[in-house]
Amino acid sequence: MYGSYENRNVNKKRKPLLNHFIGSYVKTFLAYAPETGIRLNSASGGVATALLKYLLENSIVEAALMPRIVFKRGLTYGLWSIVKDPEDIPKYSGSIYAPTYGFSKVLSYALPKYSHIAVVALPCYVKAIRRLLEHREKNKVDALIIGLYCLNTPSTWATKYALKYFKIDIKDVVSVKFRGRGWPGYTTVMLRNRIIYIPSSTFYGSGLGQYFHSLGCYLCSDHTNSLADVSLADPWTLPHEPIKRLGGATLVVVRTRRGLEVFEGAVKAGYIGAIEVDPVYAVQDTTLLKLSRRVLRRRSNEYALPPSFTTIVYEMLYRAGRFLASREGLWPLLRLYHRVVRPPALKAASALDYKLQTTWAKVNTNIKLLQRARVPRKIYSLAGLEVNEGSQ
Repeated sequence: MYGSYENRNVNKKRKPLLNHFIGSYVKTFLAYAPETGIRLNSASGGVATALLKYLLENSIVEAALMPRIVFKRGLTYGLWSIVKDPEDIPKYSGSIYAPTYGFSKVLSYALPKYSHIAVVALPCYVKAIRRLLEHREKNKVDALIIGLYCLNTPSTWATKYALKYFKIDIKDVVSVKFRGRGWPGYTTVMLRNRIIYIPSSTFYGSGLGQYFHSLGCYLCSDHTNSLADVSLADPWTLPHEPIKRLGGATLVVVRTRRGLEVFEGAVKAGYIGAIEVDPVYAVQDTTLLKLSRRVLRRRSNEYALPPSFTTIVYEMLYRAGRFLASREGLWPLLRLYHRVVRPPALKAASALDYKLQTTWAKVNTNIKLLQRARVPRKIYSLAGLEVNEGSQ
């Protein structure tokens, strides 16, 4: 069914430490949808799409709650929907780098009507669902929650800024799809007379993902969606080449027994291909960034790490950039600020952290060493590649 990673006893000793960074978990996998069309149309490996198709086609759930992207006059947002036909699920695949609306209305309709549902959501929505279900006394609902790793949610104006950044006339834009066409993928901008493909990381890194999110997003410490049954993420911490050759794959953190039962059922039924990997790969650079205490005062026990030079500079850059992002007339200054000020500032802060061996630098170094030492050979075999000499 899937291969297990080695050093299982060592993993048991490290589990409390990893819980500190990624939340509770049962197992972690690198997974993908065997169907090429699903995989290439998704943000990473198409696991969410394949899992939802499995749930609906096998009547494990009656409906899936998920948002769908909408683009109007340069503004982008998502609208929550209830999907019951498994053939419609691929239409909802891919990331939405924008706010989503209508969640409370859709949830209020679904909870009295269905007894078994699946929800695909970001951490903030997952927290709301969990609290609502815990306090619901009548018509108890079995909800399987598929959570997505999340750094932040850009505003509805962010896409308009990014299109202008790449000198695309908004009047000619018909639609925007943020992820797809393999991994890491491309942002597809469909114009009236042609299609433009921009690497997704370049589109997101234009400033769209750095300054347009709210202060609430910035203060949130839950990068890994710790309250979900299954959390899904881009496999940034694993070797990129075999995953690119495969056409995409998803890092899967199974957190509950219910989640494991469903995930393994989808693997056995052929909806998902998977290999089990060490959970240390679930810790990403952005995970540590979100778990570092902000200089901005906020009483919370959710932060696992003290501030560092990197996180302090990151906050300063965000606060200044957010001001420039708040006014369209200042966007030319924001573009200059993003290109000229941000890169050297972060580079200098990181160098200072490693030179002085701050807690941030030590934790980052130790986790990366663990990740390099535990690369599973089966990742390469999935893509038909030979194992690198340094892989274990």
